[in-house]
Amino acid sequence: MHVLKIKISLVFSFLILPVLVFRCSGTDYYRAAVLEHVRFNDLSFSSKEIIERNLQSYEIAARTAAMNEADIIVFPEWGLHPHDKQNRSSIYFFVEDIPDPRYGFYNPCNQTDQFNNYQILTKLSCIAKETGMFVIANMVDKKKCKISETCDANNIESCAADTTSCPDDGVLFHNANVVFNRDGTLVARYYKQHLYFEADMNPVKNNEDIYFETDFGKFTTFVCFDLSFKESVTAVEKADVINVAYPTYWFDHTPFAWATPFQQSWAITNKVNLLAANVHHPGTGTLGSGIYSPSGALIYTHNPDGLSKILISNVPKSYDDDVRLTSISLNPKRFIIKNGVAVEVANEESADFENVCGIHVLGLPKDPSRDYRCLPSNVTRYLFQKLNGNKGDLELCSGRICCSLSYQADSIDEDYYFGVSGEDFSFYDSFSFGIESCFMARCESLNGTYCNNFLVQSHTIFQSVKLRGNFSTKYVYPFSVNSGVRLSTKDEWSFDLKSEISYSNLHKNVSLLFFGLYGRR
Repeated sequence: MHVLKIKISLVFSFLILPVLVFRCSGTDYYRAAVLEHVRFNDLSFSSKEIIERNLQSYEIAARTAAMNEADIIVFPEWGLHPHDKQNRSSIYFFVEDIPDPRYGFYNPCNQTDQFNNYQILTKLSCIAKETGMFVIANMVDKKKCKISETCDANNIESCAADTTSCPDDGVLFHNANVVFNRDGTLVARYYKQHLYFEADMNPVKNNEDIYFETDFGKFTTFVCFDLSFKESVTAVEKADVINVAYPTYWFDHTPFAWATPFQQSWAITNKVNLLAANVHHPGTGTLGSGIYSPSGALIYTHNPDGLSKILISNVPKSYDDDVRLTSISLNPKRFIIKNGVAVEVANEESADFENVCGIHVLGLPKDPSRDYRCLPSNVTRYLFQKLNGNKGDLELCSGRICCSLSYQADSIDEDYYFGVSGEDFSFYDSFSFGIESCFMARCESLNGTYCNNFLVQSHTIFQSVKLRGNFSTKYVYPFSVNSGVRLSTKDEWSFDLKSEISYSNLHKNVSLLFFGLYGRR
């Protein structure tokens, strides 16, 4: 390992020395970084100290990225605030009033008088300015609730139709992304559209898609759960955007919502570059970050080791450039942060997963910082057929979809199932998704329910697998995942962007864990 000596004292946390680098972004690519962040959230410390310590990690990551010629860095959702331990009254100490950059010029690092009491905005602005990068971060915006007959794009942050729409304290809290350009100017503010059981946050009606321009391409930005809904897809389609900055606080759900397989599939199907930054908290299944192009992962991490990680890679500027990129030209870099120091890791990361991850099987973790738990999705509306024999051709129909599976394995002494569903999917009885999906997975039955325990490790060697479905939607997402929640390498599988996914084992000792197509309608 090579130690990159970037260590920043808390005493000088607002003194950021300029990072002078020569950026070598080519005509075909730019260079991006994401941080998977282990938050400091000890509530025995003051809110200011908690924020300052987390911003210190952001600064280390940004300076590391800048010294490795990055043009842009993305930080995770809820990376600065211990939101899982908060209530509405205590959140007041972690929020700031974020101005709308569409209606003014705001550079907190330069406008010190105007932003004198803005700890977060000032530090993020200064990080962007002194590293010369675009910075995307997530925080909480606060706005005084105002009653108005008309709520539209000009006043969505504070508008309420009547007094019953205002919280009792008269303040609205919004889960927000902020974007700073290379000189530290605030250029975009985006409100999360689909809140994920965030009771203390206020939903925003008539929310607008947000875009921002860089010297290396046009971007949009979303937050976490937003990516599961149609608005994120249409925002990319209607503006012909190929770049997405994506802060997230994800919870791994089996079988289709492990963070990195989901991120990769979204980038492939929607033909975008996705810069995904997640918090690292294995006890809630919160981990998994990466940089993806329309061809798949350029670099990613999905390992419950309790460490913050910085990922850096070249990213294609266009779909044609993506086809030409090779593993050599990507120039990927991987760092971990230990004791305030960025340490470069030369090799691919390991996968420290146990075989079983389901919280419904294992119960709560003893050490949430290392003990990984995944969450089960409801699979009761799937039809299942167990794989019997070393090869076979299967077909199942459910609702409006029929799927076929052909496979050949060296031998099968583990339980694998073929599952198909064309029924609406209920997510915690709070969200209903129209789906058409089929998959092959290593899983076990539990409490009389087929395939209710999806496992993380496998040793079965498949030589070939082909899955095909008669999908009625064009939004079909491909998944090919090896044992240990490793993304199958790009040379092992292919997807026709419509209805068929194929796997061929080129790495003879690699076991296929999960293989599927997930259609949204």
